[in-house]
Amino acid sequence: MRLSTFLKSFWSKKLPEKPSDRCVGDWGEREAALHLRRNGYRVVSKNWRLRMGEIDIIAQKGRDTVFVEVKSGAKPSAIGPEYRVGARKQQKLRALAQAYLQGATDKNTSIRFDVISVWREGNETRIKHFENAF
Repeated sequence: MRLSTFLKSFWSKKLPEKPSDRCVGDWGEREAALHLRRNGYRVVSKNWRLRMGEIDIIAQKGRDTVFVEVKSGAKPSAIGPEYRVGARKQQKLRALAQAYLQGATDKNTSIRFDVISVWREGNETRIKHFENAF
């Protein structure tokens, strides 16, 4: 195949209509952070990571430090998002939260783990917030 033919075929290909999982995840995390702010939370960190993993959002509300796992997609799942955070993920989030809290200045805080589900219905963004999910 000649180089010009290859380049022509490459440039004429249509891009996929479906956004990548990373784009959807980023969008969901932005929407979840907006939701938290609208509801009186202060977002302390987004995508806080260590070698073992990542916490999507860390927020503060009153004396509570809230570790948030965000589940996003094009439509709601038949299985609720709070059930899509399995035992292994919960264990990892607890370990990450413990590591985060070791570096925190305020040691008198209560913690909780929330799950926020974000999806699209037509032109509407839908959000479900599960406090104390696990």
